[in-house]
Amino acid sequence: MKYTIRETAGRRDLGRFIRFPHRVYRGHPNWVPPLDVELRRKLDPRRNPFFEYGQAKLFQALDETGKPAGRIAAVHNPLHREVHGEPAGFFGLFECVDDAGAARVLFEATKGYLGGFGCRVVLGPVNFSTNDDSGMLVEGHDERPMILCNYSPPYYPDLLAACGFEKAVDLLAYRGIVSHAFPPKYEAVARRAEADGAIRLRPFDRRLLDRDSELIGRIYNESFRDVWGFVPLSGPEALALGRSFAAFSDDRLVWIAEHNGEPAGFILALPDINEVLKDMGGRLLSFGIFRLLVRPRTRGIRVIALGVVPSRRRLGIETLLIRKVHEGMQAGGYREAEFSVVMENNRRMRNLLENVGFEPAKRYRIFRSPVLA
Repeated sequence: MKYTIRETAGRRDLGRFIRFPHRVYRGHPNWVPPLDVELRRKLDPRRNPFFEYGQAKLFQALDETGKPAGRIAAVHNPLHREVHGEPAGFFGLFECVDDAGAARVLFEATKGYLGGFGCRVVLGPVNFSTNDDSGMLVEGHDERPMILCNYSPPYYPDLLAACGFEKAVDLLAYRGIVSHAFPPKYEAVARRAEADGAIRLRPFDRRLLDRDSELIGRIYNESFRDVWGFVPLSGPEALALGRSFAAFSDDRLVWIAEHNGEPAGFILALPDINEVLKDMGGRLLSFGIFRLLVRPRTRGIRVIALGVVPSRRRLGIETLLIRKVHEGMQAGGYREAEFSVVMENNRRMRNLLENVGFEPAKRYRIFRSPVLA
């Protein structure tokens, strides 16, 4: 079949862009429709702080009848070039029928757009920076995704291969259960850290939400600066994330660590609201309603980030933070946790997780392709 490309323009066309995945995932029992209203917010330059420095163009592939057969966001993030010195652009929000012809016109349009910014390579999926949900699911299709994690049909990697993409890096998801006891070695590490008068842990204070969101953003930027693909969170981005997460967060699952009165680390875990979202078809007014729905029904959590600034590592703070969340899970009646995602080459974090009882569960992949063949 022959396909044409169209730039998404206008509210009605944007609605088609947002709802298109429902065609792809019809019959996929593990797909969880994201909230339409949240994707609209993400795509709105007036409401998403990403657009204060980055750009994105939305494309749709149309079949011969004019019916959408795929969608993609071409993303220019100048912070990536500034931080890494690499002339790379990104693709995100990729969804497509099982036809390489449809995928090809989407990627041709994406590369044409990014080439206008001098980009020589395209990476993805990244929605819209590596601080957002990133990576394509390549192992673990038999399970429902956790909150803010991607899901995709098994044929997607073949579409990318047909369009000249290859692996750039893999990201791993680890699973643990609340009934698992801390190994004695790590319990001893946690006790030593707990007894260290210089180390203090406190829960995220939602009464001072903006202050603590900015603080976590600063710790995050210092902790993750050596991670592949890292770009710093801006102050407005950290605030936007904090305000969004606060709508359904559990105070027992978000902790901040200080050492000698200075910010040293944090852990951010959230109830897995996908357990609730799954039956809502993406139709809901906002995340705010989850404070009424989530806690009685959610059995799992997702640990989204654990960071300790380099100068405070090897003090046991990471272990102490993990144990705090484990205690919060027990108090909140949660039964399982997913820690995601971890770069495959981050042996330090992978060793820690595996040694305290987490096991690899899913694999995501970021692909790359030259802009010009």
